[in-house]
Order: sequence, then structure tokens, then C-alpha cells
Amino acid sequence: MGIHYKSALLSGSSIGLLLLTGIAAAQEASSSNQDLDEVVVYGSTVAEDALAPTLGYVPTETASAGRIGLPIEETPRSVSVVSSQQMEDQGAESIVDAISYSAGVMPAIYGFDLRYDNYTVRGFESGVGGVNYRDGLPLRIFAWGGWNIEPFGVERVEVLRGPSSDLIGANQPGGLVNTVTKRPLEDFEAKIQASYGNHNRKQIAADVTGSLSEDSPISYRLVGVGRLSDTQVDDVQDDRLYFAPSLTAKIGDNTKLTLLAQYQKDIQGASWQILPSMGTLKSNKQDGDFDYSTFAGDPDREGLNRDQHYIGYELDHNFGGGVELYHRARLAYNKINYDSAYNGGALDFDSLTLSPTAVPGVDTAVLIAHEVDETAWQGSVDTALKWDKEFGAVTTQFVAGVDLYKGQSEADLGGGYAGEKNLKTGDITNNLGNILKAGGTTGDPVTDSAFYAYVDGLLAPQTGYQDQKVSQAGVYAAANSKIFDKFRLDLSLRHDWLSTETKAKLASPGAIAAEESTYNTALTGRIGASYVTDLGLIPFVSFGTSFDVPPAGVTTDGKVFDPTTAEQFEVGLKYAPESFNGFFSITGFHITKDNLVVSDPDNSANRAQVGEVRSQGIELEGAIELFSGLSALASYTYLDTEVTKDLSGKLAGKQLERTPEHSGSLWLKYDFADQGNWLDGLSIAAGARYLGDRYADAKNTVQLDAVTLFDAGVSYEYNNLKLSFTGRNLADKSYISHCGTASLADPSLGLAIPTMDSMNCTYGRGRELRLQLTSTF
Repeated sequence: MGIHYKSALLSGSSIGLLLLTGIAAAQEASSSNQDLDEVVVYGSTVAEDALAPTLGYVPTETASAGRIGLPIEETPRSVSVVSSQQMEDQGAESIVDAISYSAGVMPAIYGFDLRYDNYTVRGFESGVGGVNYRDGLPLRIFAWGGWNIEPFGVERVEVLRGPSSDLIGANQPGGLVNTVTKRPLEDFEAKIQASYGNHNRKQIAADVTGSLSEDSPISYRLVGVGRLSDTQVDDVQDDRLYFAPSLTAKIGDNTKLTLLAQYQKDIQGASWQILPSMGTLKSNKQDGDFDYSTFAGDPDREGLNRDQHYIGYELDHNFGGGVELYHRARLAYNKINYDSAYNGGALDFDSLTLSPTAVPGVDTAVLIAHEVDETAWQGSVDTALKWDKEFGAVTTQFVAGVDLYKGQSEADLGGGYAGEKNLKTGDITNNLGNILKAGGTTGDPVTDSAFYAYVDGLLAPQTGYQDQKVSQAGVYAAANSKIFDKFRLDLSLRHDWLSTETKAKLASPGAIAAEESTYNTALTGRIGASYVTDLGLIPFVSFGTSFDVPPAGVTTDGKVFDPTTAEQFEVGLKYAPESFNGFFSITGFHITKDNLVVSDPDNSANRAQVGEVRSQGIELEGAIELFSGLSALASYTYLDTEVTKDLSGKLAGKQLERTPEHSGSLWLKYDFADQGNWLDGLSIAAGARYLGDRYADAKNTVQLDAVTLFDAGVSYEYNNLKLSFTGRNLADKSYISHCGTASLADPSLGLAIPTMDSMNCTYGRGRELRLQLTSTF
């Protein structure tokens, strides 16, 4: 990949008023305008535009697989689409919830965590250095400022599996998740929702759309959410204020301009709680276990405050003759303040007070400060021309364009000893220094003085930073051809110019500051073919390559991460029956990626980069809607991952952490309709999600048990009112999602603390119950 340069340095309420005003104005509007994005209803199915509202569980178009809408069944890529109806039926409160029934996806890999939407696709995570996509444009995660997307503001969520650099440049090879924003509609619609749930969750949401006036070429949409909520963790809230206005103007018969904006303010507390492994993963003996409500931090710290806003536009123009222009741009801002303290290692309180009565168990967490003040900006511009052309028996859609991305993040970090917390009483003390110094007493004043100075430095406040700038420019071209009405051939090629500037220093003792500038070029491409049989069976095959930007930050020895490259072979079979509304697929794949970034095998609080990893497997997925009122979703994933080359010599032959070999899901729903009695309007649903055995750590020393989670929903609709009740993890199954090495167990610190629990674990999300009343106009 091109040229590489490197150098090192020495060591609420306002939203409600706006929405109500919008409703009052919109009720006077009508919509006699011609709709460019026509939606045609066939029974319970929809032949929809890739950006338009999607009914049911079986969408037919994807906005992600070709940058511009393509039929899902005929696209030689593996893709899933989650409609807003599915999200509502399943009680999805996040994008992670929304994709939890999709094949190839491992959701919430860090357990209960409100910091950002985290998941893996085919074994590769969207975490630090990863990218979320909104309307096909990237929202990069830099140091800690991840994106947490409000599901009520999106029309659909798409999971595009496999390398996609040929479409959008730098990206993970496992796939991407693209959310499609709700856009203005011409016909007046209004929806108001009020919901209440366990953990004292109170939320009101509204969605209003329509034309400004009769025969007006301008339509609008106002979407808002206000929430006050506690969570399953003591002293942690999940409050949000969200407002997303949009405006569409039709300029003549061939041009459409849409303006999109978002304001989101989150006050969420320190939701990610890492607890001692003794008392969670294994028995804590005399001291007793810890449940998922345990808050192992300092309640006097502010927790997480996040502002994420953006403004952008989309311009579409039809030149005629099959030539269309698609132009997109967005400027996004993400500000995060994170003030917390986490468990750096647990021990028995008596050992801190040098009492001889210490018991084999832990009750106290040594707190390590975790302070982040990060500001990130990123801008994207994408311009493409589409040309539909027939060449005899060949019909081809050509797409060619150029996109630009610039992003930068500046993060100040704070760390260091922050006291210790008795997890049984909640008391916070400062006794660690005493036990460390007592353990180093030799009687030699010189030796002891030096050791005391070492301990004082170890316990002192630490500072660091992670700053990164990323610039990417790409040119691309793709051709999607239909040959003799049976064959489909996809060809795409892209060239990128990528530069990064990274300055980083960990907020830990002995951390080394580093600075690096890189310049790389990447040529990626993809070829795919499929054949549409008369039976609705569609076999397909593809090969694609990808690259990705290295994440911000450095390794423990001060090295900046290198860019990554990957390639994938994929073969599959899709089935789109004509006799009923359904879609089924089975896909096999083999991915090879170099320079994978994983948790440091010696200290999972840090990151390390290995040589090469292989991910291969089989995915099955199906969706069906019958006229009898029955709908079903099912998925199964077999995933085999292995580190095949390891620069550190510690991980070769190991599986990727938090990645099960087997996972699957099943969701069934039945709508009572045309019963001629009170059952009309009633809907019942139930589902299950299975996560198989998986390793908690990069070294594969800790195995997590398989878990099955049960969900359900029931709703009753009468006229314009709908009352619904949903539950996720109904059995309140307590399970561990993540474990890692405690930071104080880092071998480089040279600590030897009696009875210390050197591993931390995190619980998954517990039971979530929601009662919701929806009124439509």
C-alpha cells in the first residue's frame, strides 16, 4: 500500500413544542404532489424505494449494496435489511438491538454498554477505529467518541456483509452497518409515542411529516425523542434529547434537494461496568457474588456526556437519457466528556488494612480513573453519476464518482489511581499505597526510599492524549449488468489516497509518546456474478478486497498501528419465491485480514496488533410473510476464526475473542386480521437469540458459556391507537459478555498484591420491559 512515513517522539421540552407546532401546521396541509419515490403495496408486501418507508419483514431493495438502490435477491452480495416495523415489534432500543437477529452479527460484544454501538460482523468489530454509516456516508470512531444512533430516527438498518472498500473506501472486511434516516413524505402523517418501562424509563417520541401546503413542492419531517431513564446498573442513567428536522424541495420535474440535520444530547453515566471475575464468572466464596446492578465506580464522578450533531444535504437530478446525478454531503460533530473510575483489580478489604484476617475472596475494587475530553469533526462529500443503458440483451447500470472524507479528533486523557471501593458497603478509601509500601519494606533506607518513590509515581495521576487526522479521497466505478435477463454481473473498482496523522500517549505509568504520519494508496475491487433461475433460486459468487484506516492511539510500547488489508471469497444461494412473500439465503465465505487490532494479550485495557487472521463460515437467513398473518425471521451462523500469523508470538492459533462458533435466532409473529371480532388488531410475537460458547480474551484462556435469550411482544391496534408491550431477555438471564485482564495486573507494573483478582468481567443486558402507547394521525 503505497508510501509509509514514520517518526517517534520522546517520551426535552423545546422539542415537544416544535413537534406540536409542526403537527398543527401540517394538519392543514394536503399532498397532491407527484411522489418521486413511489411506494406500491401488494397485500402485505412492498415494492419499495431503497430509502422509502419499509413495511413488513421482507424488504426488496438495498441502499447499501451498490451505493444506489439495487434488488436484494439479484445482488451478488450478502445483505440483510431490518425495517422500522421489525425494530418496533422487537422492542429494539438501539441499533445493536436492531441487528441482533441478523446472520453473521455478534451484538454488544462488551456487554451492557451505552458508550457507542458495538458489534462484530463476521468476527470483525466496529469498535475503536471502526466506522458506522449513516445514509451511506461514514461516521468514524476515533479515540473514544463513538456514535450511538437513535433508532426512532431511522427508516431501516442494513447489514452489508463482506469487504466493501470498492464502494466506500476504508472499512472493516467483515461488513458494515448502514442506517437510513427518515425522510420527508408528501402525504401528511403524524405519530406520537409515549412509553414506560422497567428501570423507571420514561420516553416520549414524535414523528411528523407532510407538505407545507397544498401543491407545495416542499415537504418536511420532524422527528424527536425525549427520555429520562435509570438503567440496570445502580447510579447510571440513560437520558436523551434528540431532534432531527429534514426538508425536501422538488425543483422542477427532475431535481430534488433534501436537507438533513440532527441534534442529540446524551447523559448516560458510566454504563460499562467491569466487575471482578470472582463473584461474576466464578464463585466469590465468603464475600458473595455481584449481580449486574453492581456499580463498581465512583458515583461522585459525572459519567458520560455526549453531543453528536450533523447537518447535510442530498441532491438528485435526472438529466434524461438514463443519466442521473447523486450528490451527498455532511458535516458531523461529536463531543464526549467521560469522567469515571473503573475496577483495575479487586482484592479483600482486610488486605488493604494489613489485617491478618483476609479471606479467600474479594470485596473491594481498586479504582483507576478514566477521563476523556474529546472533540471530533468529520466531513464527507460524495458525487456520483448513474447511467442506465441497454446493449442488446445486456442492460447495465453504470455508476462512477468521487468522494472525499476528512476527519479529526483531539482527545485529552486522564488516568491513575482513584482510591478503592468496597463493593459491599460503597465506601471509597485510599489505602493501596500502604499495602504496596509495606510489601516493599527491606530495612535498607536507600532501597525502601527508592521503592516508596516508585509506588508514589505509580499511584500519581496520569495524563495522555490521542489525536488523529484522517483524509481520504477516492474515485470509483461500478457496473451492474443484467445479461439475457438471467445472469447478473457486478464489477467495481476503486482507488483511494489515504493520509493519517496520529499523536498519542496512553494515560498510564511509563507510557511512551509517539507521533506518526502515513500516506498510503489502495486499489480495491470486486467481481460478483449470479444467475436467476425460473424457480426463484439465485446462486452467486464473488471476490472482493478491502483496506482500513488504523485506529487512533498506540500500543503499550509506543507504536502507532498500521493500516490493514483484506480479501474475501464468497459463494451463496438466494431464494425469492413467487408464490408467497419471502426471502432465504445461504452463504459461505473465507476472509483473510492482516494487521488486525485486538485487546493486548497482557492487558486488555490496551490494544495490540497481530499479523494475520482468518475468518470463514456459513450463514443462513430467512424471512417470510404469509397472507394468513404469520411472519417469521430465522438465522444461523457458523463462524471459524483463527489468528494465523502473530508478530507477538502469543496469539497464533487462537480464536478471535468474544466470537462464538455457533449463533442463531428465531422470531415468530402472528397478526389477527379479518376475524370479524375483537381479535382484529391483535398481534403476538416471540423470539429467541442463541450465542454459543466463546472465548472472553485474546489468549483463549477464559471460556464463556452459551446463552439463549428470549424476547416477546404483544400489541393491540384500534383505529388510530396502538398499545404494545415488548420484552427483551424476558427470563432476565444473567450472563457474561466480556472478560479481560485487570489493568493493575499488567506485568510491566511489577506489582504483587496479595489475593488480587487479576481479571474483570462485564454482564450482558438484563431484562428490558416496555409498555408503549402510539397515536397516529
